[in-house]
Amino acid sequence: MNTFNEQSDFSHRRMAFGFFLVSVLLFCPFIAEADNNIKFLDKNVIRNLRFSVVEIVVPKIENEKIQYAKELPFHTLSFKERNEQYFSIGTGFFINDKELMTAAHVLNLEYFSLLKDFHIRDSNGRTYKIGQINHLSSRRDMVIFELEAYPEQVLALEVSPNVEIGDTVFSVGNAQGEGISFRAGQVASFTPEPEHGMWKDIRFTSPASPGNSGGPLLDIAGNVVGVIIQKNASENYNVAIPMTEIENLKDMAEFSIRNISMSLNDEQNSYSMDWSEEIALPQNIKTLSQRAQQSLNTFYEKISSGVNKKYEDDYFPKGKRFRAYLRNQINIRQFGILDSDPDFHMWTLSSYSRKSITISEDQTITLSKSDLSTAHVLVEKPKDLSMEDFLSSPKLVMDNMLKGIHLTRTIGAEKIRFVSLGDPEKTEIWEDRLGRRWMSSLWYSPQSDRFAYSHCLAYPKGVICNVDLKKTWHLGTGYLSRIKEDLNEVAVGYEGKLDDWIEYLSLDKKYLPAVFRKSRIRVHAESLQIDMNDFTLAVKNDKIDEKTSLHFHFGYSNTSLLKEELLLFELFTQKGVDAHFHIRKFFTPSTFSSDEYKSKWEEISDRSGDFSGKVVRNNNSQAIRTVISDETKEILAVDGETMTREFVIGCFYKLSEEDALAKCNTFIDSVSFKEGKKEQSSQPLAVSFQ
Repeated sequence: MNTFNEQSDFSHRRMAFGFFLVSVLLFCPFIAEADNNIKFLDKNVIRNLRFSVVEIVVPKIENEKIQYAKELPFHTLSFKERNEQYFSIGTGFFINDKELMTAAHVLNLEYFSLLKDFHIRDSNGRTYKIGQINHLSSRRDMVIFELEAYPEQVLALEVSPNVEIGDTVFSVGNAQGEGISFRAGQVASFTPEPEHGMWKDIRFTSPASPGNSGGPLLDIAGNVVGVIIQKNASENYNVAIPMTEIENLKDMAEFSIRNISMSLNDEQNSYSMDWSEEIALPQNIKTLSQRAQQSLNTFYEKISSGVNKKYEDDYFPKGKRFRAYLRNQINIRQFGILDSDPDFHMWTLSSYSRKSITISEDQTITLSKSDLSTAHVLVEKPKDLSMEDFLSSPKLVMDNMLKGIHLTRTIGAEKIRFVSLGDPEKTEIWEDRLGRRWMSSLWYSPQSDRFAYSHCLAYPKGVICNVDLKKTWHLGTGYLSRIKEDLNEVAVGYEGKLDDWIEYLSLDKKYLPAVFRKSRIRVHAESLQIDMNDFTLAVKNDKIDEKTSLHFHFGYSNTSLLKEELLLFELFTQKGVDAHFHIRKFFTPSTFSSDEYKSKWEEISDRSGDFSGKVVRNNNSQAIRTVISDETKEILAVDGETMTREFVIGCFYKLSEEDALAKCNTFIDSVSFKEGKKEQSSQPLAVSFQ
């Protein structure tokens, strides 16, 4: 009842208000006829504006090196799309016979891009190259420039310093890239510019669309009162900077970006700085852009160094909890990336599930997501190609990678697949702080202003890569120096069959990581000899042949601040034979180690339980894990703590295996540890399969 009464009362009030409103309109007709102050721009003014307002455009670029799965169906596009030779990116206007103005963000000179050949396009469709920058302020979002050549007829806009709330204004510009248009509205308010409140921006209701940026905001007389710099995303409450600010432009290019922030593993672990750079003007636009980009790139390198410095006592590789994690590192296959919680307390090695794609009878590509880059990719080489030839051709590596990565270009309603990016723009081989040799190659896709960057390690039977597919502006924000540092946080597990290892270890040592440059593998008949930094192995087994698999799982050294160390070696005699062996390092648990690991360490120390050296049966298998007492050693960690290191040799068989203990002891006897022995020769490794 109460609800009904309230609604009833509301209905009566609404009816009464309606009667009152009709009465007012009837008896006060001047209100109904009130002018809303929206007027129209004179046609003669509009005609003249075609000599004043221009599009800002950049030529479309096709990379002739790129190959697609089929001919690009440009015929399916609209007339304009298939015939347009330029990207229309904004608007500009003449302020005198020689100078034009636009918004600084239309050019974005401080950011790297493949699309930096700036032109204007007049109402006749003719283009003229931008030559010189005379004034620029990214804070005010204003730039004044000259052309290398000019249209025959130019009409500069008059500047009006006076505009009031309620005045009719027109947004003029290249709305949606469809050519110059004129749309009416009103000045809604004046609001302080958001960074420092140094002037008041004009807020207006005239529609503004992508492409209007840099265009003039005109009054009813056709005079320019402001430069359009921002569109409101949800309504017509757009922003222009008043033309009076032109008086505050200096003979310097003033670049600035506030609060550039970089974080480690979480936004709470961040570091922020403001960037600014002043460059004397006038300057050729290309020269100015290069200098600004160099400054910004250097700044990003500085801020990257700053965030690492800020958290170096807690983060990789010095952090106390990270050093504690090294006592019990996770062993991974292929790539794993170091990761921690926001407080740097819990460290782990993260990896994503892998998807294997068979691209031919004898070639597979394995893909997984990555927190470091776009993807992790393991690419096997074609069978008829040598490893040396495969590695020496980044084009071949990427061509094979594209057989697994679904990289497409959209034309109309179709997605056309890339089959080759051609030869890279550049390639370099460089060594990270762990002694690994990376091959980094860069490709451009100019039609979308994107790049592909692969960072690959030689791997048995192919390469294993971090691959980035991003917009090109990333290249100007310290990308390469940052990725080179970040790759130190990637751990690698190498796997392959003996014939793969033989070819891998025979490569020019410029491709090999430090841990393998002094290693030796020899196979003769049914015997296998392996010479590593920590141990040598000389085992005879009738199951050993070229299909025998070797796995080397590397992590981080406890005794060096940043060094790669072999943590686990595994030998699988033959596919289908349920028998394998391993050699693994264990270290004294830290205070922060899990209870599970502490219990495991107790068994290792006591030579009991799973580490008793006796057969332990589990479901359908049996395992023997033997601690090598002669190799127990006290070592000094980087953090100054003393810890014990143990070597454990494990043998694993199917349940029916007879004499498992005797066979395991034979394998143990084949291993010789090198602690205290003279370092191996630094001669190139010799590998053979006889």
